[in-house]
Amino acid sequence: MTEITAAIKRCEGEIEAALASLELSEQLNEALAAYRAVEAKLEALDLASEHLAYAEKQRVLAYCLMRQSNILRQIGQAQEAVELSEREITAARASGDDVTLARSLMSYGTNRIVRGEVEQGLAFMEEARSLFESGNSYDHKQGLGWYWILRADLGNAGILPGDASEVVDAADQALAILLPLENWPGVARAHAARAQAHEALGDGNATAADREAQSRYEKLVARSEETSGA
Repeated sequence: MTEITAAIKRCEGEIEAALASLELSEQLNEALAAYRAVEAKLEALDLASEHLAYAEKQRVLAYCLMRQSNILRQIGQAQEAVELSEREITAARASGDDVTLARSLMSYGTNRIVRGEVEQGLAFMEEARSLFESGNSYDHKQGLGWYWILRADLGNAGILPGDASEVVDAADQALAILLPLENWPGVARAHAARAQAHEALGDGNATAADREAQSRYEKLVARSEETSGA
């Protein structure tokens, strides 16, 4: 491993650490500062496009920008989130990795939808879906599962057209993909989305069953995190 490759790998590790310790515990400003610090380190690696590590740098940069964009969207800075997503897509395309590009397109599409540009945002989300469906790797399948979760969440929020039954269908699609992968965070999130939709449909039994399943899988996630941190 070259020194530059090692530096890029360290940057990716710092992103993952900030995600786990700051963003997921809703310390958003602190997480944003950490991601910006990592971005500065990556940009300091001034690599020409023909450099062997260039594509890997762009992949990690796209990931770093996606995490920043996600936070900006949460704190109501929709325009800034869109602008960052545009940079993210440029980096993702330069990485040559279709999963990275699909994730960036989905992030950008979400930002456009949240800003009220639903038709344009959906077009980017569908492009992402096509890329996820083009491969059979774990990451392709996981990405497709989270695409369906996002559809369900946006439907529950009333941002996408359609009724609660369509949210149930989207959550069902997510569960069918993510359960075999044992992606427990996604499974818990899909049950949460489906519970909300069942509640809107007035189905109390289905709502209770989904809430119980959500709780069960959230406990699995917590135990997994405790084990990995031990």
